[in-house]
Amino acid sequence: MPSCFIEISRDALRHNFCEIRKLVGATPIIAVVKANAYGHGIVEASRVFADEGAHMLAVTRLEEAVSLRDAEVQTPILLLTPPLPDEENECVKLNLTCCVSCLEDAQRLSKAAVSQQKTVRVQLKINSGMSRLGVEPEEAARVAAEIIALPNIELEAAWTHFAFAAEADESSTRTAFASFQSATKQIESATGIGVFHCANSAATLRFPAMKLGGVRPGTVLYGQFPSDEARIAAQESGIVLRDGFRVCARVLAVRDVKRGQSVGYGGEWRAAKNERIATIGIGWADGLTLSPDARTPDAKRTLQSAMKNILRPPGRFVKYGEHCTPIIGRIAMQQTSILTTHLPEIQVGDIVTVSMRRLAANSLLPRVYMND
Repeated sequence: MPSCFIEISRDALRHNFCEIRKLVGATPIIAVVKANAYGHGIVEASRVFADEGAHMLAVTRLEEAVSLRDAEVQTPILLLTPPLPDEENECVKLNLTCCVSCLEDAQRLSKAAVSQQKTVRVQLKINSGMSRLGVEPEEAARVAAEIIALPNIELEAAWTHFAFAAEADESSTRTAFASFQSATKQIESATGIGVFHCANSAATLRFPAMKLGGVRPGTVLYGQFPSDEARIAAQESGIVLRDGFRVCARVLAVRDVKRGQSVGYGGEWRAAKNERIATIGIGWADGLTLSPDARTPDAKRTLQSAMKNILRPPGRFVKYGEHCTPIIGRIAMQQTSILTTHLPEIQVGDIVTVSMRRLAANSLLPRVYMND
């Protein structure tokens, strides 16, 4: 057993997927597994969602899709970012469905598909306020018509990604949805294409009318809500999510320190009396940062949190069984000290659990998959 690892509950992932299925009925679910499945391990999480009936898996980068195909995951994969100029051939080879934001993206893919004597599937992204990628709504129908005229290319859908779906004010999202619907009607009229999707995690929970031809849940599949408003919407719909992510570190050493003795870099913690401490095998290189918060929904709360931490740095705790015990001293690269005077039973080799941001967790940490 490694000194630091992450336990992942397959059953929690299954449960969360089924909760979304309960909410959207027969609507196709595009399970977002980008960023190593939000820290849960892209291959195993993808297998779970595929087994539960995911219509597609969605990734951001080509290398993420490659890892799935190397693991023999055959579920259709949507690449959420247009491929770079040196990636089209691999995308065609792997039978990926590629996002395109303009005619030029599609032309490069068409050329690659012709060279391989294959047909490449694409989905046109429409900008609805995020303004990172995507054709403008008023240009979407024209670009869609130009794409379907290209050889060896199949335009199967158009989609957008909402910038404000998690925010308290619904008006921006409703405006974006209206703009998207207007564009999709023109696309359907010009090309006959009738599959459209726009609902990310927040929109899936908050705006049932926006599920259209598919939903793209991401963070909710991993037991997290994108905002308080999304949490409230889930409660009102009877949706209950499970947290299946548990960071574990083993005790490397236990020792007594005398009153006045300092612990860790810079001597930031000093024993006020004789104490017992333990060193655990986890540190900031593994993702153990000063703040355990998984998500701060908006800029105002981010500023409030930052000011609070400056004025009164947050205490950090780990759990040993049902007992909480504080982290003491400065967190080091791969080791951290905890106070264990009140836990005389703790010994070398024991496991403690640590709160950690999932996406901050080092991807090299072993993921250990459990069934309940």
